[in-house]
Amino acid sequence: MKLNAAVEKRAVLHVHTRASDGTGTMDSVIEAALDAGADILGINDHRTLWARDMGYGGWHSSLFVLAGTELEDRNENSHMLAYGIDTLPPTNVTSEQIEFVNRAGGIAIAAHPTEAPGRLPRTRSYSWKASIEGLGGVEVWNYMSLWKKGISPFNALSKVRHPDRNVEHPDPEAIEFWRRVGGCAIAGPDAHALKFGPGRAGPVVFPYSMLFRRLVTHILLEEELPRDPVKTESLLLDALRRGSCFGSNALLGDARGFRACIEGETLVLLLPGDGQVTVRGTEGFIWQGTLDEGEHVIGVKGQDRLSVNISRKGGTWVFCGLP
Repeated sequence: MKLNAAVEKRAVLHVHTRASDGTGTMDSVIEAALDAGADILGINDHRTLWARDMGYGGWHSSLFVLAGTELEDRNENSHMLAYGIDTLPPTNVTSEQIEFVNRAGGIAIAAHPTEAPGRLPRTRSYSWKASIEGLGGVEVWNYMSLWKKGISPFNALSKVRHPDRNVEHPDPEAIEFWRRVGGCAIAGPDAHALKFGPGRAGPVVFPYSMLFRRLVTHILLEEELPRDPVKTESLLLDALRRGSCFGSNALLGDARGFRACIEGETLVLLLPGDGQVTVRGTEGFIWQGTLDEGEHVIGVKGQDRLSVNISRKGGTWVFCGLP
């Protein structure tokens, strides 16, 4: 990540529509993303490129739709978000899927790799069971995955009434998974707009309009995105491959303007507001303290794969992984 990155885009990544197990039409999902102020919308319907095939990839007013898919192995494990491909891999072997995506010029990001199960029907874990070779990044902060962790008949009502209490921080195990993988460390809602009741007529739980205002991935670029959709997609994928991004919880404040950069043996931080900062590396804990808005320098000699966590009000506001 560059400290002087000129362009910052707010991305809502990992979203499902009616093309798989979501309940929203593509048009309604785009409208919800525009209303939430998102710049990028990542579509990841399971095992289909329907949104891309139907021409939804590209610009929709001020919103760019990054039309991808979510892949998995034959046992429904090792989920990955795949962007930048025009056809699906002809295999359900994870290593071959990653190789296919990379060969096509796309990026494969491990989705909720260390997910924990719940104790209700359809709340099993879909964790990573394969090699990490070739992955371009990791989803370390997944709203719906963290929300369902440990759900049972005894706490389900509380989880529905107070969902944000269950997703206050990225998954620590997913962060350690990222330290092994490198690449981008992203946040996403895993939005489905689930409905209770028969068919699609029941009440919506976790609507798109809600989830699009929670976990955001900020993608940092050196130039403004062009109107050419092919060039725009290429610039976004290149930024993700470099790890030029960070995640934030929009409920705790506008994180735009955050920057982190390693310069020699120091970590330089630009904070858009105050918070409790924790820095960790491959060797463990490095530094912790409260910092005000502005520029700060922290020594990180001998450390790599740094993570920066900024907390407010007991929850994580910003998480950044520096590969």
